[in-house]
Amino acid sequence: MIIRPPQKTDQLLQLEVMQERYLDVPPNISESFGRELAGYLGEKSLPYFIDLITTTSHYDLYGLRLERNNHHFQIDCLILFPSFFLITEIKHLKGKLFINEAHQLIQSKESEEKVYQHPLSQAKLQKEQLKKVLEDLGFESIPIYTLVIFTHDQANITFEHPDMIPVQQLPFRLGELTQEFSDPRLERNQLLQLGKRLVSMHRERPLTFLQPTGEVLRNIRRGVFCPKCKPLVMKWTHGTWKCSKCGYKDKNAHILALIDFVFMFGYTINNRQARWFLLLDSIYTASRILRTLKVESYGGNKNKTYNLRFLLNSYKGRA
Repeated sequence: MIIRPPQKTDQLLQLEVMQERYLDVPPNISESFGRELAGYLGEKSLPYFIDLITTTSHYDLYGLRLERNNHHFQIDCLILFPSFFLITEIKHLKGKLFINEAHQLIQSKESEEKVYQHPLSQAKLQKEQLKKVLEDLGFESIPIYTLVIFTHDQANITFEHPDMIPVQQLPFRLGELTQEFSDPRLERNQLLQLGKRLVSMHRERPLTFLQPTGEVLRNIRRGVFCPKCKPLVMKWTHGTWKCSKCGYKDKNAHILALIDFVFMFGYTINNRQARWFLLLDSIYTASRILRTLKVESYGGNKNKTYNLRFLLNSYKGRA
């Protein structure tokens, strides 16, 4: 049973917006997007193979980010079995993969090499941190095992290790582990309650927003995109947004554009910023659009600021 499913991080949602909204996407944005997307795709590929194990009950939590003593750590997938807990470190890497003499993971593709920390070291560090969290919750005697899973179908793994495997081998390795750890420590209802408690302790990574410098602002694709003709923008006319190419109309099309604004520049917006981003000429029109959002606002009429965090939370619930 999946308690916390694979889902896009706030950072990935933000980077998707930036990929669309930048006229010229900076290299660091493209690199970060590729890294976040790979993590999501890796997590998303795991449930199918885990579900092939039907011999024992388990509860799965993806992308869990926990805090202890002001330090955060993230587990790609935590599987709670009655007899042991499993931490999986997921690597969605393609190309030739090998471990060098310095115990680093090397990815070689297209005549380029990238160096990564040894993934088992990462997983074992997470294990020690999780142990302390579980001790705080009163769960002290549960064995914790670690696996590294390579999920990309074009990964050429050049080394053999029972705990660093391609995802296709996961069902068989899980079968071995459930036989090795066969003494139940917790009942199903205890596992479920622990899983829910851990989910309640999850903390998202905070977003880093763009600084609105002239260089950044000149590189932003503004406007309300037509969903059918993107990135062509719609115009506000007679109380609705209309695409001049296909004729599509939507009086609420600005909501997704404002969510894009939040992902780039932060949780608040004023009338001037709304006019700039939505390509509106009228102060009155911008004010009316912002009022219809029915979100928190601060300040007087001329300096009113609107808090769009609620819009973002609603969007994330549907993403």
